[in-house]
Amino acid sequence: MSQQSFRNVLFIIADDWSPIAGCYGNDVIKTPNIDKLANKGVVFDQAFCTSPSCAVSRACIMTGQHAHTHGQFGHCHSIHGFQTLPDMLTTPKLLGDNGYATALIGKCHTKPDDVYPFEYKRCDMPLNLGQVITDHFELFLKVNARNRPFYAHVASGDPHRAGGEGEPGARFGNGPQENHTPVKYDPADVVVPDFLPDNEATRTDLANYYQAISRYDETVGKVLQVLEDSGRADETLVIVTTDHAMPYPGAKASSYDTGHRCPFILYHPDMKQGGSRCGALMNWVDIYPTLLDWTGVEYPADAMPLAGRSVLPIAEDDSEKPGNGEWEQTYTSHVFHEVTNYFPYRVIRRRQYKLVHNLAWQLPMPLPSDLFRSLTWKNVREQGISKLGKRDIKAYQNPPREALYDIEADPMETENLIDKPELQDIVKEMRQELLDFRVRTLDPWLEYTHQAGDHEDLKAKR
Repeated sequence: MSQQSFRNVLFIIADDWSPIAGCYGNDVIKTPNIDKLANKGVVFDQAFCTSPSCAVSRACIMTGQHAHTHGQFGHCHSIHGFQTLPDMLTTPKLLGDNGYATALIGKCHTKPDDVYPFEYKRCDMPLNLGQVITDHFELFLKVNARNRPFYAHVASGDPHRAGGEGEPGARFGNGPQENHTPVKYDPADVVVPDFLPDNEATRTDLANYYQAISRYDETVGKVLQVLEDSGRADETLVIVTTDHAMPYPGAKASSYDTGHRCPFILYHPDMKQGGSRCGALMNWVDIYPTLLDWTGVEYPADAMPLAGRSVLPIAEDDSEKPGNGEWEQTYTSHVFHEVTNYFPYRVIRRRQYKLVHNLAWQLPMPLPSDLFRSLTWKNVREQGISKLGKRDIKAYQNPPREALYDIEADPMETENLIDKPELQDIVKEMRQELLDFRVRTLDPWLEYTHQAGDHEDLKAKR
């Protein structure tokens, strides 16, 4: 293969990053490198992770399947033990088999290795040290990817919470970094989202979170500079995104949009114009087919069909503004976070309405350990706070069996409209489409739904 025909992929992924950046309208946060890429690429305003959990989401990205399909239902490390099914055809496997040099640099969080056979794998490093990540990427380009097309999955540990003294997950990394000057924020300046209590503890927590986002931005800038210096930027698709949204109650590991809606910025050298925005409702299962569309690698006809479709045809298409085009609906799915965080749900999300089906609604929704130990939640517990911003804490911890939300009128999803008489046609239609999605994607929890009697026509569908 000649160098002129190379079609490379650089996929840069954060850990627990909500759409908090200059290019997403936040005037406080400093993200110059991300914003620079956004100014020449496409910013997706309605991008959703499939599951708001680290390991699960990464498996969705690299298998092109939903959380209930690929088998890695929760975390894979330590006692959690979930693993991707052996018959899943992942991006490193398929691209590697087609001559690509493949690399996983930074956070791994997927297993087993033979399902994710990266040629160059370096995960044994402090994940908030952007210079170490960058050095490995540079070495990969010089050695493994020399005279070969490449697929580099570069995974920062920022802005995930880190261990605290006696309280694992209580704070953010904020550790030393080579040639790094921390960008610090005044708690008085941060933007408190409508699903968190506005108090000193939350603001201090958010100021530290902003600092970790700026450190991620620095890593993005260093990695992109290595790509530019290599002379291969003009043949490389670049994606900057995250596994899921921010590590706060009401976001991470929850069905709310505030856990699923994420930043997604795409650039490739064949784009007609930079600095555009796309309103398509896209999903992380759309990433795999997008990479294949760019590289020209064919997906085997005998493999499990991919759940998504490429976003390249609509990335610069003005018809994909809200209310137009074909990307007006998407799905999300979740089972576990940690092995102790079992709260499965399935969601169909349209432009205006969102239908949530909580499969284990009888259970209280448990918090991931890092959220429970966060400064924000610790203050909630100690002060007896009953409201998470606009949300009631009891409703947050005990979601209903089924809910319909008008996202346009109620973006924080506080009013359940499922029993409104005037909306029953919409409820019926969305229920059926959600059921069809679950049948189509081989959802094992259909048996639970059948036994619970949630859909009378389920037996006929199977």
